[in-house]
Amino acid sequence: MRYPQLWEAVRTTWHRAPSERSSPAQVLTEHMNHILVNRYRSEWPGGIAWDRNAGDLSNRPGSRVVTVWIDGVEVQGVEIDADPLVYGVGASLEQGGVVTAVLPREELEYIRIEFAKRA
Repeated sequence: MRYPQLWEAVRTTWHRAPSERSSPAQVLTEHMNHILVNRYRSEWPGGIAWDRNAGDLSNRPGSRVVTVWIDGVEVQGVEIDADPLVYGVGASLEQGGVVTAVLPREELEYIRIEFAKRA
Protein backbone atom coordinates (compact mmCIF):
# COMPACT_ATOMS: atom_id res chain seq x y z
CA MET A 1 0.00 0.00 0.00
CA ARG A 2 1.16 3.52 -0.62
CA TYR A 3 0.02 6.92 0.57
CA PRO A 4 -1.48 9.28 -2.03
CA GLN A 5 0.42 12.15 -3.53
CA LEU A 6 -1.05 15.44 -4.72
CA TRP A 7 -1.49 14.04 -8.24
CA GLU A 8 -3.97 11.49 -6.87
CA ALA A 9 -6.38 14.22 -5.74
CA VAL A 10 -7.61 14.76 -9.33
CA ARG A 11 -8.39 11.92 -11.67
CA THR A 12 -9.67 11.68 -15.25
CA THR A 13 -11.37 8.40 -16.14
CA TRP A 14 -12.51 7.18 -19.54
CA HIS A 15 -14.57 4.10 -20.43
CA ARG A 16 -14.90 2.68 -23.94
CA ALA A 17 -18.65 2.12 -23.60
CA PRO A 18 -20.97 4.05 -21.27
CA SER A 19 -22.32 1.93 -18.42
CA GLU A 20 -23.40 2.14 -14.81
CA ARG A 21 -19.69 2.05 -13.83
CA SER A 22 -18.89 5.10 -15.97
CA SER A 23 -21.38 7.48 -14.31
CA PRO A 24 -19.82 10.46 -12.49
CA ALA A 25 -21.31 9.27 -9.16
CA GLN A 26 -19.80 5.77 -9.50
CA VAL A 27 -16.40 7.01 -10.71
CA LEU A 28 -16.30 9.51 -7.83
CA THR A 29 -17.23 6.80 -5.33
CA GLU A 30 -14.37 4.60 -6.56
CA HIS A 31 -11.92 7.52 -6.41
CA MET A 32 -13.00 8.36 -2.84
CA ASN A 33 -12.64 4.74 -1.76
CA HIS A 34 -9.11 4.69 -3.21
CA ILE A 35 -8.09 7.81 -1.27
CA LEU A 36 -9.68 6.58 1.97
CA VAL A 37 -7.91 3.20 1.75
CA ASN A 38 -4.51 4.73 0.98
CA ARG A 39 -4.43 7.92 3.04
CA TYR A 40 -6.78 7.35 5.94
CA ARG A 41 -6.14 3.70 6.79
CA SER A 42 -6.56 4.05 10.54
CA GLU A 43 -9.67 6.24 10.25
CA TRP A 44 -11.18 4.47 7.22
CA PRO A 45 -14.73 3.21 7.86
CA GLY A 46 -13.99 -0.04 5.99
CA GLY A 47 -11.55 -1.25 8.60
CA ILE A 48 -9.72 -3.71 6.32
CA ALA A 49 -7.48 -1.63 4.06
CA TRP A 50 -7.01 -4.31 1.39
CA ASP A 51 -10.76 -4.94 0.95
CA ARG A 52 -11.66 -2.34 -1.71
CA ASN A 53 -15.41 -2.58 -1.13
CA ALA A 54 -15.54 -2.84 2.67
CA GLY A 55 -16.14 0.87 3.17
CA ASP A 56 -18.03 1.47 -0.06
CA LEU A 57 -19.38 5.03 -0.08
CA SER A 58 -22.20 4.18 -2.51
CA ASN A 59 -24.32 3.03 0.43
CA ARG A 60 -23.97 6.39 2.17
CA PRO A 61 -26.23 9.41 1.63
CA GLY A 62 -24.73 12.62 0.32
CA SER A 63 -24.41 12.25 -3.43
CA ARG A 64 -26.12 15.25 -5.01
CA VAL A 65 -26.07 17.37 -8.15
CA VAL A 66 -23.90 20.51 -8.02
CA THR A 67 -22.34 23.06 -10.37
CA VAL A 68 -18.74 22.31 -11.37
CA TRP A 69 -16.38 24.61 -13.29
CA ILE A 70 -14.47 23.05 -16.21
CA ASP A 71 -12.34 25.34 -18.39
CA GLY A 72 -14.26 28.37 -17.11
CA VAL A 73 -17.68 26.91 -17.99
CA GLU A 74 -20.32 25.82 -15.48
CA VAL A 75 -21.41 22.20 -15.95
CA GLN A 76 -23.65 19.89 -13.96
CA GLY A 77 -21.69 17.59 -11.71
CA VAL A 78 -22.05 15.49 -8.59
CA GLU A 79 -20.60 15.76 -5.10
CA ILE A 80 -20.25 13.34 -2.22
CA ASP A 81 -20.31 15.30 1.00
CA ALA A 82 -21.00 12.51 3.49
CA ASP A 83 -17.52 11.50 4.60
CA PRO A 84 -15.96 13.22 7.63
CA LEU A 85 -12.43 12.96 6.18
CA VAL A 86 -12.74 13.86 2.49
CA TYR A 87 -14.95 15.81 0.10
CA GLY A 88 -15.47 14.67 -3.49
CA VAL A 89 -16.76 16.30 -6.65
CA GLY A 90 -16.90 15.15 -10.27
CA ALA A 91 -18.46 15.75 -13.67
CA SER A 92 -18.76 14.29 -17.15
CA LEU A 93 -16.49 15.70 -19.84
CA GLU A 94 -17.68 16.81 -23.30
CA GLN A 95 -15.38 14.36 -25.10
CA GLY A 96 -16.47 11.51 -22.87
CA GLY A 97 -14.93 10.49 -19.60
CA VAL A 98 -15.28 11.81 -16.07
CA VAL A 99 -13.11 14.16 -14.03
CA THR A 100 -13.11 13.83 -10.23
CA ALA A 101 -11.39 15.47 -7.27
CA VAL A 102 -11.16 14.04 -3.76
CA LEU A 103 -9.80 16.48 -1.22
CA PRO A 104 -9.08 16.39 2.52
CA ARG A 105 -11.71 18.34 4.46
CA GLU A 106 -9.02 19.99 6.55
CA GLU A 107 -7.63 21.66 3.39
CA LEU A 108 -10.91 22.79 1.75
CA GLU A 109 -10.71 26.38 3.00
CA TYR A 110 -7.46 26.79 1.02
CA ILE A 111 -8.67 25.26 -2.24
CA ARG A 112 -10.80 26.61 -5.08
CA ILE A 113 -12.23 23.61 -6.89
CA GLU A 114 -12.09 24.21 -10.63
CA PHE A 115 -10.91 21.95 -13.44
CA ALA A 116 -8.88 22.97 -16.51
CA LYS A 117 -7.10 21.23 -19.36
CA ARG A 118 -3.34 21.16 -19.29
CA ALA A 119 -1.85 23.68 -21.67
